[in-house]
Amino acid sequence: MPGRPAQDSRIPEELKARLEAWRSGNDVIAAAELVETAIVEGREKEAERAARSLVREGSEATPLVKKQAALLLERLEPDASSQTGIEIGPLRRHVYRYPEDALSWVDLALGYVTHGEKDKAKRAMTVALQLAPADRHVLRSAARMHLHLDDPEQAHDVLKRNPATKFDPWLVAGEIALSSAAGRKPQFFKVGIDMVEDGGFQPLHLSELASAIGTVHLRDGNRRARKLFRTSLVDPTGNSLAQAEWANPHLGGELVTSKQIDRVLDSGEARAFHAYWRGDFNGVIKVCEQWTMEEPFASKPYAVGSSTAITIGDFDLGLRLAQRGLKLEPDSLLFRNHLAYALIEKGEYPRAAQILRQALVKKQTVDEPAEYLVATASMLSMRIGDIDDGIAGYKAVIATFKRQGNRNMEASAAAYLALEAARAGTATASEFIKQAEDLAKDLHYAPDCKVVLQRAKRWQAAVEHRLRVTRGE
Repeated sequence: MPGRPAQDSRIPEELKARLEAWRSGNDVIAAAELVETAIVEGREKEAERAARSLVREGSEATPLVKKQAALLLERLEPDASSQTGIEIGPLRRHVYRYPEDALSWVDLALGYVTHGEKDKAKRAMTVALQLAPADRHVLRSAARMHLHLDDPEQAHDVLKRNPATKFDPWLVAGEIALSSAAGRKPQFFKVGIDMVEDGGFQPLHLSELASAIGTVHLRDGNRRARKLFRTSLVDPTGNSLAQAEWANPHLGGELVTSKQIDRVLDSGEARAFHAYWRGDFNGVIKVCEQWTMEEPFASKPYAVGSSTAITIGDFDLGLRLAQRGLKLEPDSLLFRNHLAYALIEKGEYPRAAQILRQALVKKQTVDEPAEYLVATASMLSMRIGDIDDGIAGYKAVIATFKRQGNRNMEASAAAYLALEAARAGTATASEFIKQAEDLAKDLHYAPDCKVVLQRAKRWQAAVEHRLRVTRGE
């Protein structure tokens, strides 16, 4: 193989500047400049994510820029053999060559996360924080890593306790958002409001802050939420787009347009939910594949993807995505549930039962609502012939969601009960289908219910046809 020029002990300043510019702004121009510089310097690995953003479907990059990005990715192809898409070896060698580069330690930490090596990830991120204790990218990455590792308190502390936070709208946004995950009051909420109202920052730098404040107002029932979300969308980031998509059903109208999403490179989560609200489930799955490249250490693309695959009845895909998600988040009850559901659909009842038993035991030791486990256990009961027990289990889940005021999940559980009742050929199938239809008819943001109910009606028709044939009609 062709050799590469001997490299200096430090990342060239121009490449470092391009890398930091892309990480801050994440636009087409910054990505293209980073790719070009990385190729010239022979450090293609530094620009891999930027290159992937340029060649993805919907990118506004010119054909020449896309070609250059594709060239960079072709050069990296020999390194792309790991299942997670990130190899630890090159990252370790990189920090050995550039031990004082904080961003390289961040990349190593996130690489360890994708391989489930939590302690090594924490140690690498600690080094990054020691090298650059006030760096925005390092601080946000550290907070996000701890959140991913199911430690929201530590994630919040990273930003709450850092002296740089109160001067940076990006860090204030993170502190406010993470305070909710940690079950705490935000320390810099008033600081954030002053930053947004003062107008001393460009819209891009206020986007995530306005979104974070708007989310707090929305949860408190404050009418100012809509205005703040609109402020967040003047020059949005991928995070603020995703949060606005989450807010859509709560604010009763489409906040985000397709054009806005297409203009932002790291918008995988927003694109997934935009497709979901439209009922484009095949589109959701396609976007989730792209989303995993944008956030290779995140489990959420696999959670959304596996759930969507199960909704439309692609159980092999749902199984694969749940398994990949479990590699990133081994203790996840949600992925265990998706895995069990897919196995039930494939007829592997003993294995599914074992997974559900383990998950239900674990559920008792963690503070995490997981009614979906009871619903899937009820599904298994109905599949093995315990119809009454299964129906009772589903009804209990529906009642729980009703008490919580969670209409979307109440309708979803009712739809899955209708599906299983129709599949089992129960006399009450029509009643359950109507109940689910009544719950879902006024919900503008529950497209999955409609798909599941369509499957229920197809099963009901098939069972009735089989009975007529059996009777010789």
